[in-house]
Amino acid sequence: MLPFSANPVSRRTLLAGLGAAAVVGVAACGSSSSTTSGGASGGGASGYKPGTAQLKVQLGKEISGVIYPDGYVGPKAREYAKFGDGTTEFRVVGRSYPKFDLQTNAFSKYLEEHTGVKVKYEQVPPGDDGQPKLNAMISSGDLPDAFMTGPTWMGGFTRSQIFAYGQQGLFMPLDELVDQYAPEMLDMFKQYPDVRKVMTAPDGHMYMLPAVNQCYHCRSSDQRTWIYSPIADKIGMKGDGPDTTDEFEAMLKEIKAQFPNVAPLSSEAKTPPMQLIEAAFLNVGTNRIRRDGSKLVYTPTDDNYRKALVFANKLAKEGLLDKLGFTQNADALKRRCMAEGGSQIAVVPGGSQGSFADVVYTDPNARYRQFKPIKPFKGPDGKAYVPWSFDPGAVVGLIIPTKSKNPQMMVQWGDFQMGIVSTLDMRWGPDRWEWASQGEKGIDGRQAIYRVKDGTTPDNTNWWEWSTYNLVMDVRHGEKTSDAVSIEPSLYRAGKMYEPFAAPESAFFLEPFFTAEQAAQVGELRTNIDNAFKQGQANMVLGNGMDPNNDADWQTFVKNITNAGLNQYMDILAKADAAQVK
Repeated sequence: MLPFSANPVSRRTLLAGLGAAAVVGVAACGSSSSTTSGGASGGGASGYKPGTAQLKVQLGKEISGVIYPDGYVGPKAREYAKFGDGTTEFRVVGRSYPKFDLQTNAFSKYLEEHTGVKVKYEQVPPGDDGQPKLNAMISSGDLPDAFMTGPTWMGGFTRSQIFAYGQQGLFMPLDELVDQYAPEMLDMFKQYPDVRKVMTAPDGHMYMLPAVNQCYHCRSSDQRTWIYSPIADKIGMKGDGPDTTDEFEAMLKEIKAQFPNVAPLSSEAKTPPMQLIEAAFLNVGTNRIRRDGSKLVYTPTDDNYRKALVFANKLAKEGLLDKLGFTQNADALKRRCMAEGGSQIAVVPGGSQGSFADVVYTDPNARYRQFKPIKPFKGPDGKAYVPWSFDPGAVVGLIIPTKSKNPQMMVQWGDFQMGIVSTLDMRWGPDRWEWASQGEKGIDGRQAIYRVKDGTTPDNTNWWEWSTYNLVMDVRHGEKTSDAVSIEPSLYRAGKMYEPFAAPESAFFLEPFFTAEQAAQVGELRTNIDNAFKQGQANMVLGNGMDPNNDADWQTFVKNITNAGLNQYMDILAKADAAQVK
């Protein structure tokens, strides 16, 4: 589900949050040895071994009549009994949005009605706008019973921040309480054990209740590239696109010849049009990092990346790769793709068609429907390498400070939200969906589990994805839908097109937990390295004083990235990675 709008978490936000941890460190030490209800002690001093406590709350009885697809792996619809009596009012910090009020929200009322837990919500703005208030709470010790401030792009706490605060005793290690009072979460951990692993800090403790948001098409979205169908049809493109770099170049030449006023290949400054070009020469990795055995590699300094630059430079010289693809912003790209009379760009990368075109479901002839994915084409070695995300989909859900009045109750409250019924009510709003009938199809073409009643979600009905919920793959794909009312089926098909070219899981690198010191260093280094890479990449491809065919220029490209702090950056990544729970 997409939010209204939110600023991604910035390096400044990350550093500010970790800086706050240092401010409160001394004051928090006293709470690190306190014992809370449920037997879990605060801070990183707990000696509890995860998985050893006895479960005190059992899963409810399954609800009959729900149809699940063959091979379904996910939460089952269950009955629940209230576990709160409403005598204690819990303070929970969430997010604010236009036309949204957590206190009067329909899902908030649903939670209180079905759990008996009374909550007074406090809202802070998303992104950097809410950071000062969160920092003030942390530094003053004015902590709520729980934080549900969402993922990092919303300005929520990073795993590294949570680890730092947990080490200082501000946030509880929740392993024992989860093992005692979270049957839905434990069931999910059995199905997807990597979720618990990636949310467990290097000290062996989990300082947050995770949510799960698994997205199949997102696994290859960074490389996904589209072609404007009317142009593809006019030039006689065969099948799903060219098979080799030579055929790709020939296709762009044909586009230029037949459509002189159309850019054959373009994009925008944040995501230059290099996706399938890179994939033809190497596995560029996630965020330009991949594993080669036990070694981490920064891929733009790989010799094969030079070959990608050489090919891109050739396309630019021939007028096939649009120079504006490295300089224009996203709005300018969309204006060109949405131009009256037809798109002014033929081939364009994007995680979805919405990256460059307006998505209007009510219009059967909407421009976004006229773009179709083209498959990765093979490079000199006869292969294509699509970086494939094997992230288990774990995100930060609920954080419980050590000063929480009743952390056991907060864990149960968070665990209730992991059920499929609560998850769907959170996503669409209570009573806005219903169980699917036999034969209705979901996003992946299998039996659907549920359908949204009219495809709309009125204001102040649902929550955004910031607390605990369980959107594992089969739940996401269990929605009855079609191309007429959703972009999801087309994205699923695009993902299936790219999957045969997926890089192996052994090459995937997931960013680890960082200590406060490491996080501060990584933020600074990453900014400098990214700037050096992006400037060098543009100069090499566009021939702005640099030529990838020239050995000296290639060495300068590598040297500039190295001088930006690459060796130190990679050393920090390697040390942090080695410290993770395996």
